[in-house]
Amino acid sequence: MRAWKQHGLRLASCALIGVLVGTVAGVIAPPSAAAVTGWDAAALAYTARVWWLLQPASAGEIQSWADREDEGRWALTLILTAAVGASFIAIFAMVSDKSSATILSLAAFTIACSWTLLHTAFAAHYAHSAFARGADKPDIDFPGDEPPRFIDFAYYAFTVGMTFQVSDTATQSSEMRRLTLVHGVISFVFNTVIIAFSVSIGSSFLSD
Repeated sequence: MRAWKQHGLRLASCALIGVLVGTVAGVIAPPSAAAVTGWDAAALAYTARVWWLLQPASAGEIQSWADREDEGRWALTLILTAAVGASFIAIFAMVSDKSSATILSLAAFTIACSWTLLHTAFAAHYAHSAFARGADKPDIDFPGDEPPRFIDFAYYAFTVGMTFQVSDTATQSSEMRRLTLVHGVISFVFNTVIIAFSVSIGSSFLSD
């Protein structure tokens, strides 16, 4: 319960940033553009917070963090995934009527923010799921003798996100393989939407 409250506070603080930025943007921009701008701010705030907390952490600190943050991790991942989906709905609403270059640039930036947020969230999820059973050795076997740090889990997450497969690592549990499969499927759908978005934009320009 305590972990869920911690997750809730973090999400609420990032959401508050998004609401404030979106409200300010709404003074000079259409509602859809203001909403997406607010989402970008919230996504950047969450992504920056995760990297700021975990990037300098040692393997022992990550494991300790895993013990504290274990509850609610699936809920956090589902919330972030739903938020990314919501951002795409906003993007398609923005570009459905031959939008300007500025709006299209904002949409492209939103895709980049959403993509980075998604895989950063999974990197953090891998980092504490790998130590969830309290074992000294994580459920992801990285080459070499050094204890894994957050950058190693980010490497794993972004590799799955870009290629839908693992590279030079091995998973050591069914739970980790299941999580990797879910991540790969979500990444495939996400990237497919990006391609569809790009084709749609290209077609709109060619038809002008």
